[in-house]
Amino acid sequence: MSWVRAALGIALSMLASCAQPDPAPPRENAKGAPSPTPAPPPAAPRRAPELDLKADPVRRELLRAPLKDLAPVGWGRPGYLRVTLDRHDPPGSAPAFVKLALDDAPQAHRRPLAFERLARALGMRVVPATALRRISTGELGAMLEGQPDLQAYFKAHTAVQNDGTVDALVTAPFRGDGPGAWKSTLGREISVLDSHELKRWERWAASPDPAPDESPELLRDYVEMLVLDYLSGNVLRRSVTVDDEGGALLLTDNDTAFPLKVDPRAEARILKHLRAVMRFPRSLREVLLRLDRPRARALFLPEGFDTWIVPPRTLIDLDERRAGLLTLIEARIAERGEANVLCL
Repeated sequence: MSWVRAALGIALSMLASCAQPDPAPPRENAKGAPSPTPAPPPAAPRRAPELDLKADPVRRELLRAPLKDLAPVGWGRPGYLRVTLDRHDPPGSAPAFVKLALDDAPQAHRRPLAFERLARALGMRVVPATALRRISTGELGAMLEGQPDLQAYFKAHTAVQNDGTVDALVTAPFRGDGPGAWKSTLGREISVLDSHELKRWERWAASPDPAPDESPELLRDYVEMLVLDYLSGNVLRRSVTVDDEGGALLLTDNDTAFPLKVDPRAEARILKHLRAVMRFPRSLREVLLRLDRPRARALFLPEGFDTWIVPPRTLIDLDERRAGLLTLIEARIAERGEANVLCL
């Protein structure tokens, strides 16, 4: 019977080949010669989303204002410096923070930059404005004049580019896009693993209705932190800064965002906190829908390999988490209604 099956197979193959339409004859030009098939138009290159520096004065100053008075934050955080910006608009001095690229991890500064871009794309306010600029080694040496220990350390450890510059991540001291971003606040760091403040925020977030002692500002900040950490795979956050005077949270230590690999158990812990949330920021669903893969690629993988701030694989993980979060929000809306869910 094997020869029968073989014959049937040959017959079916012949029928399939006969069913294929003949290829279209080549088009001819005016002289009767075949015209070449037109090539498809080239794809438009992806470009980095441009900052409107006229409408974004905080990032304009972070990118352009002269730096002075560098001082280490602490030797426990190598490469981090306190700095003073000599602002032009409004004129005057303002504090800021700088993270220099070091030779043992020359791309590490891109992870907090990606975290800030994600927060900006989602309209979230808990992350201070951040900009990436390049500082020449001569400029860096002049700013460290009179500090021989720091000069020697950075001379030995900074990741110097071929053009003699060093990547520097410059961050505003506080959040927001207006004058309040230059507010110098000491704040206080609290643990996100086990603290009475965290337990209170969790209780507020799990309540379908506002609690008597609830702070709407702090609750929204807490939910924003959960969303950003989940989307970026930032499972190693240990603390958050609380500004008691303004009643606000501040996410300043974001070095562990967008890791190459995420422990599924640690990711499940963040997702567990998110699943308990009953109320979300009003615009969250809309901005998540807009953050599709093309938008994410333009945001994190702009034109030119040297401008990429996350590995391409990261965008797949980001999109999967985005879809999961949208599903969770839609389920909450189906249970309780949009007005009761998107209300922060």
